[in-house]
Amino acid sequence: MTYRITTIFLVLMASISFAAAFAPLFAIEQPKPIPDDQLNQLLQNVEKNFSKIKTLRTLLTQEKNIAIFSETVISKGFCIFKSPDKLRLEFTKPFKSSLIINDDQIFKYEFFNGNWQKLDTGNKEMMLLIMENITSWLQGRFKDPGLYEIRALKNKNMTFLLFPKAREFKKFINSFELGLNPEMNGLEYIIINETKNNYTTIRFHNDEVNKEIPDIIFKGTNDKPHPVSPW
Repeated sequence: MTYRITTIFLVLMASISFAAAFAPLFAIEQPKPIPDDQLNQLLQNVEKNFSKIKTLRTLLTQEKNIAIFSETVISKGFCIFKSPDKLRLEFTKPFKSSLIINDDQIFKYEFFNGNWQKLDTGNKEMMLLIMENITSWLQGRFKDPGLYEIRALKNKNMTFLLFPKAREFKKFINSFELGLNPEMNGLEYIIINETKNNYTTIRFHNDEVNKEIPDIIFKGTNDKPHPVSPW
């Protein structure tokens, strides 16, 4: 009996020693909230950094997670932005679709059976609101006290969390998470936390900043979107 107790004690001590020895390897650094008295200055600095972006072309990968499905739906495409209010989000794989905002107009296209089709934008006000927000975020304008409660977290990079205030908005969106690059002059990702535990992650890569972009690619009056050269 004494031998068994001694053996169990040694095993427990060995387990504790192992855990203590390797604890730093498994420790995960927790994000640190930015105090409110520092938040305004941080937002001003970020907007100043982003203000240097007049045009942007970036590839994107979207991961759509729907709670009732086990698999993540992955789409690839690109984003083109021209300050102050022109934006084109286009998916090329596994399907083709295009969403364009030009000033206060919004256009939607889908490639079906070998042809582009112009679609109804559905809830235009909500779609326009989301697209206008993305346009503002690409310019570093995250602060909108009438629309969002905002928080900031610092880990490896800076992250902003936006919580909608409007009741109609909250029916569709719980929060947005905006991840900045290390230089704090561009977005690395956007996470849209929808209702019912659904969420969408958009990651940006292969950025081209301040290259010439013609206005015609944001034209939405034709039956199909204007073609864009790959990069």
